[in-house]
Amino acid sequence: MLANQVGPPVRGLECFGRDQFINLVWEKLSLGHVLLTAPRRFGKTSIMYKLVDEPRWEYQVLIADLEYLREPTDLITLFTELLMRNPVTSRSLKGVSFLSGTLWSRFRESVAEVELYKLRFKLRDELRPHWRESGDELLHRLADCGHTIVFVLDEFPMMIDGMMRRDQGAEDARAILRWLRAVRQRPECQNIRFLLGGSVGIGAILRNLGEVSSINDFELLKLEPFTRPTALNFLAGLADGQQTTLSPACQRKMLDLVGLPIPYFLQVLFSEARKNHLQTGAPITPRLIEQVYHQRMLGVECKTYFDHYYGRIRDYYPRDLERAVKRMLREVAVTPEVSRDAFYQIYRKEAGLAATAEQFNDVAAELENDFYIRPSTDGKHYTFACKILRDWWLRYYGMEYGE
Repeated sequence: MLANQVGPPVRGLECFGRDQFINLVWEKLSLGHVLLTAPRRFGKTSIMYKLVDEPRWEYQVLIADLEYLREPTDLITLFTELLMRNPVTSRSLKGVSFLSGTLWSRFRESVAEVELYKLRFKLRDELRPHWRESGDELLHRLADCGHTIVFVLDEFPMMIDGMMRRDQGAEDARAILRWLRAVRQRPECQNIRFLLGGSVGIGAILRNLGEVSSINDFELLKLEPFTRPTALNFLAGLADGQQTTLSPACQRKMLDLVGLPIPYFLQVLFSEARKNHLQTGAPITPRLIEQVYHQRMLGVECKTYFDHYYGRIRDYYPRDLERAVKRMLREVAVTPEVSRDAFYQIYRKEAGLAATAEQFNDVAAELENDFYIRPSTDGKHYTFACKILRDWWLRYYGMEYGE
């Protein structure tokens, strides 16, 4: 039975319908490094926890969220903590030059968050003048540990973007990217794997830095929505887990309303329909589901579930491109299918007549990677990537494209 956990990552049996994808991730990790991409709320972090909870081949899997790291020293400090708190890898670190015996013991034994914060702060200050050398020593120690070590690093693009926003941060971002690539190329580090994940496209970030080649040794894996049969089984499992009657006709109506079967949006719609049922006593029917979809899911009660898709444009695009992107998305929301040429003309008008076709191609690719749009099979037209996002965009931003 499935619990309907809307929002947080799920673990164990709650990670539904992803067995084949997880098998593929393990296959690629056995050979090298993986770049795992998916829009926010697709279940990327749940996949990562599945790797941690059910490791294969005695791999040691260490997971961390990098979203709030802002300098290279933060990453080396994090690596140190992850390795120190793992009973297998910690043995390899005993005697490492930048860890005193006392600090080594305290990291292994501490569980209180306040104590860990103090240790991180102290270690970060000690590492800052020579983070490269310390990082080299740290990872070199793993060569003889007898295991393959997998660093699962979530929100890697946000870390790089956050570094770039600081004074002199672009140089820090380049430095850490180049250092990580150098580590991956060293013969003595071939038992180390990296899986990088992110809900923000890393392509534009690396292009701005001139560092596209810094991750060209990664295998790109994109987490896709459910297939329709898997989505129907998922809805049936949610209903069974919540002891709720949800007929096949209701399941099909939910899929038709959402469009692409993204687990998160299906969970939200199921949750809203069930809440209405519990509050009013009305049975869940296709007609009720349609009412709930338009009045609640696209209404103010659920607006926070979608606001990220609008706000991230402001956060990750320059001002001139922000206006262009919002106008492009408004157009494709109002007009279900927009020609590539019309898209380009909108882009040029808002970004400036000096904007080039190459720049437009980069922006269109990022919008596709970030799950806003998708091209037609012939590549000549664009539509919104998902029906529910188009419906939401049209309701709240169909009359304007942002100032």
